[in-house]
Amino acid sequence: MDSERTGVLAGKVAIVSGVGTGLGRSIALALARQGAGVALAARTESTLESIASEVKQTGGEVWWQRFDISDPNAAPFFVEGVNERFGRIDVLINNGHHKGDFLPLAQTDVNSWSDIFAVNTFGPMRLIQEVLPVMRRLGGGSVVNVNSGAAVNSNRGLGAYSASKSGLASLTRTLALEVGVDNIRVNGLYVSSMVGDNVRSWGTEVAESQGITFDEWFERKQRDEFPLQRMPTPDDIADVVLFLASDMARSVTGQNISANNGQWVVGPQ
Repeated sequence: MDSERTGVLAGKVAIVSGVGTGLGRSIALALARQGAGVALAARTESTLESIASEVKQTGGEVWWQRFDISDPNAAPFFVEGVNERFGRIDVLINNGHHKGDFLPLAQTDVNSWSDIFAVNTFGPMRLIQEVLPVMRRLGGGSVVNVNSGAAVNSNRGLGAYSASKSGLASLTRTLALEVGVDNIRVNGLYVSSMVGDNVRSWGTEVAESQGITFDEWFERKQRDEFPLQRMPTPDDIADVVLFLASDMARSVTGQNISANNGQWVVGPQ
């Protein structure tokens, strides 16, 4: 690690799983700008190469490896690679995501839920199990499970997804109780809609069905659903992840924090 680096994570190493062009990218860059060495995990090699290049431009150290979080055997090899490259792991950001099946519970095939839980619940747990011995050796660490508001604010067709995310929230609380004695903090983050390609894609469809433009729909959504009158961006959420990962949140553990510009204060939409 570069001893010249500064920031709230200077000298520390963070794993970021589920790295894509949206939130995962923003998290990786936020941590790197604050001095962390970053290990990137995702399925798509071209995405990993692109984001690694951006991390290097911040002056940060970066290592990446293709990683399928649904593979039960992938976590040990990935964590071993991070440890060989950096010699330590201080922070784990679980950001993997499976969108679910969008089927009513009466129609869903429960046997297909294994794929959803493999990404949203079991995969994060396997990574946690692999990094805990390293964090114990270092005298502490921080785990942040990026979760979804669907864990507590479900909707029709989100049964499988919500169940998997509720499981992630539950293990966050339980792990905090179990590893606090090792000075390891475990927290979760409930996110909802955020500015990006996904919102533009489904927002365009909704707008067309209502006979309005995307911009008109988006303006209305921000005004009606968000007390702060704006939808959060991936960079907004990444700053909350940075807080939880750092010693600024040294007294925070076992919490699932909502980062959604107050959307749920208004109520389910």
